[in-house]
Amino acid sequence: MTADDAYHTSGLYIDVELTCWSGPPPPGMKQEIIEIGVVEMDLLALKIIREAAYFVRPRRWEISKKCTKLTGITNEHIRTARPFTEVLTAFTEEFQPSKKLCGTWGDDASLIADACDREGMKSPLRNLLDVGQLFRTVFLMKQQSSLRKAIEMLNLEFDGVSHSALADAKNTARVHAAIIRRMRREPDPLPSSAKPITAASSSVFAEKLKECLQLQEQEQSRSKSATGTETS
Repeated sequence: MTADDAYHTSGLYIDVELTCWSGPPPPGMKQEIIEIGVVEMDLLALKIIREAAYFVRPRRWEISKKCTKLTGITNEHIRTARPFTEVLTAFTEEFQPSKKLCGTWGDDASLIADACDREGMKSPLRNLLDVGQLFRTVFLMKQQSSLRKAIEMLNLEFDGVSHSALADAKNTARVHAAIIRRMRREPDPLPSSAKPITAASSSVFAEKLKECLQLQEQEQSRSKSATGTETS
């Protein structure tokens, strides 16, 4: 068995945006997917290698002012977009999601599966990973964090604007990469403009992260010491 057979070497990180309103949906309307963002990351190098964003035309394509304010998506974007079935086919052909790890932040995979059911299609997403739930478990959090707060806790800067499907997909990949690096005991890459973090400037989330990592290192040291004692 090769490494490619035993481990995922490529991951897709997917985010969707939905129609929304200030109150309940207008008569005859319901939430539908209007944007899908996806990035592909090399899980060995932990580098994003390609990305794509697709606008999706829902059955009822009127976009509310609240939705435009939240996502930046307008009626013009949707009027020229392809329907869900065509977008999903294009996404599947380009990224081959059934062969790769598929990560989301929350239940976006279920939203895609539900949309597929309504269209009589089968979701192409396999090997699902909720990165938000993974983050919650790794850092012993009582409640799931927002993606933006997770980025803060990892002492990273949010790349892009929240509620943009591509930006959210990209930041989900970045959180997963940061977790993998810590498991591998690899340093985080820092931009050339990055400044050293001081105790005074660290956020509460960064301090909690530091404590978690220190406890993890202490536990690993104790395990190594115990192993050395047993073999001596």
